[in-house]
Amino acid sequence: PFSVGTSEDAAAEIAEWCQGRSSVPVHLSVVKGAPAWEITAHGKDADLVVVGSSSEDVFSVGPTARRVARKASSHTLVVRRQPRVPYRRILVAVDFSEASRTGVETALEMFPDADVTLVYVLPARFDHMLAEAGLFQEEVEATRGRRMELAGERMDEFSRDWGDRVRTLVIDGPTMGALAETVRHRNADLVVASSRGATATRMVLLGTVAEGLLDAVPCDVLIARVRSAFRRP
Repeated sequence: PFSVGTSEDAAAEIAEWCQGRSSVPVHLSVVKGAPAWEITAHGKDADLVVVGSSSEDVFSVGPTARRVARKASSHTLVVRRQPRVPYRRILVAVDFSEASRTGVETALEMFPDADVTLVYVLPARFDHMLAEAGLFQEEVEATRGRRMELAGERMDEFSRDWGDRVRTLVIDGPTMGALAETVRHRNADLVVASSRGATATRMVLLGTVAEGLLDAVPCDVLIARVRSAFRRP
């Protein structure tokens, strides 16, 4: 949808531009109202809602994109810059929960030809807690090594259903910083995260990891919407 302030000629030109770069039909809607609200309303039955990160700066996420990411009931793709080629290297943030499986399944379904890597970040906060509890540095490092080993075992179990369709990676550190570093190191062009994770309730629309990724990573972000059975009484 475009705002009513957009001239019909300009809107038609944009629609023609989109149609020339798409293999699916493009339909134009010019509506009046709050952009985020209208986009989510029009996209409530869509398989995917696509929104630009910002009209002013590709390095930031504007209020419209952020509101759409929070409110949309469909999978939501936040795009930072015009793509030149299909997504090739995709990272999927997982926490081994059933909810995070949605992100994996969505990535594999939408981008079957891409290289998909599942990434689990082991929180670093436990190291500080153990150090404050009086453990020696050698003990803290040994404990971290054991946690990494256990996380690797859980990742193997979690990813078993997808076999060689995915790669796996277990890292440690601050979640957002570690994911952003991995994106840069692997030159990923898309990060996928489920809309809620293991600690979220069914009423949570957007988990902290998914929302944090919008600001943390320099590439496009796909929020895989986890369906909920919750209904208002």
